Amino acid sequence: MKKFKWTTLLTVVFSGIYLLFSVQAVAAAIDETQWYALFLAGKKSGYSKVERSVKDQLVTTTVTSVMQIQRADSLVQIKSIEQSVETLTGEALLFSAIEQEGDRQRYTRGVINGDKLNLVVESDGATQYRELPWDTSSLLFEGQRLLGMKWGLSAGTEYQANTFIISTLQPTTVTVKVAETLAIDLLGKVVELTKTDTSLTVAGAKMSITAYVDQWQNYKKMSMAIMGTQLELIATSEQYALSANQPSNFFTQLLIKSPQKITPQQSSSTLSYAIARRSEQAQFLESDEQKVSILSNGDVSIEVTPIRKFNGRFPYTGAAREITQYLEPNSWVQSTHPQIIKLAKHAVGGTTSASLAAQKIEAFVRSYIVIKDLSVGYASALQVLKSQQGDCTEHALLLVAMLKAVGIPARVASGVVYVDRFIDQQQTFVPHAWAQAYIDGQWVSYDAALAGFDSTHILFANGDGNPTDFFNLINTLGNFEIKSIEVIN
Repeated sequence: MKKFKWTTLLTVVFSGIYLLFSVQAVAAAIDETQWYALFLAGKKSGYSKVERSVKDQLVTTTVTSVMQIQRADSLVQIKSIEQSVETLTGEALLFSAIEQEGDRQRYTRGVINGDKLNLVVESDGATQYRELPWDTSSLLFEGQRLLGMKWGLSAGTEYQANTFIISTLQPTTVTVKVAETLAIDLLGKVVELTKTDTSLTVAGAKMSITAYVDQWQNYKKMSMAIMGTQLELIATSEQYALSANQPSNFFTQLLIKSPQKITPQQSSSTLSYAIARRSEQAQFLESDEQKVSILSNGDVSIEVTPIRKFNGRFPYTGAAREITQYLEPNSWVQSTHPQIIKLAKHAVGGTTSASLAAQKIEAFVRSYIVIKDLSVGYASALQVLKSQQGDCTEHALLLVAMLKAVGIPARVASGVVYVDRFIDQQQTFVPHAWAQAYIDGQWVSYDAALAGFDSTHILFANGDGNPTDFFNLINTLGNFEIKSIEVIN
């Protein structure tokens, strides 16, 4: 049975929690602590706590969240703490984030100096330093709160804000619209609250957030659509927020039933998929292997053809930025680390063919990761090198890191793949991750977690290995079905 790690989706869902906080004014203008109960698919799955304090003319906002998801017979938990320090006027000074899953921890700290952001990321015993441009109009938690107070809650009010989202380390523009005042049920207590609608785009995924605030602009309820269901945060007491959870197992609902069995012979041919979308937000990415057509009724036709004939040389010597960016290391794909370079050179041996080198690295990673299970959340390439453990994302990240280490541009792809059997389901498509390498002028896919890439892989998104690369899953998974599959050749 092929496996998929549900904790990858949990990481994406968890990032959604911070989107809710990052684009809302979540704390009042006095020192306070606000507790929220977290609901996923209608079940209490965790909590969030927002603390705001003022000292020495500085405002510190801390958001702590814990989320649990049931996966078969085991419980998976992620905890994260985000903090911002700003002036009383909302000028961003610094921020930090701690992400914990099991015994793994990742620490991020950003210090803002004018139009520069000095970033430090610590994980896997390694520390990375980066200097990035900083948009001085970007707002963190307090800046967002002050802007909301400035515009007020008159029905019909609409404004935009440049917001920096700590969890994704990305700026984005949000649009806020103030709607009517309604009677809202907050866990059995009905109160008059004003509705606001916020829209934004993160990592290419368009998202909408609905929030309800009181007359002092304290946020009492926030929700967003995610993978065909709802993620909600509802203000409550500390006692209820910390009470026992009933973790959702809704990820099993995200399996996409195949209308037919796909044989190994068919999977090496071109396959054409007729897909019905339940939402226009469900998106599928074009690539050298995948052609996408949007039909007049909004449905989608996809053709997937594995690339078989190519060669190429490495290292890549071109200067095109859209390619060379995929040679760069990051905190998840540490391709310049001496151990990864050593491993990659060992895997390719003396070959000068880029296609043969990629095949050798794919085969090496497939055999190198000896513990193929679901217990790892989202490990970096260096973590995988040390543990030799993981599932599809771990295979993809190590594969991409080793490809980059020998000079082959590479990126992580995400989508779904066909399996004959998964848990108690037969003939279904499950969420999956693999690698793409730029060879001979085209992006070619490699899958070290399975027997290799074939036409049963349907691509949603790609990126540099950061968990935000999977954000498109938020809008696509749970929002489409495969109506038919045709073998083209």
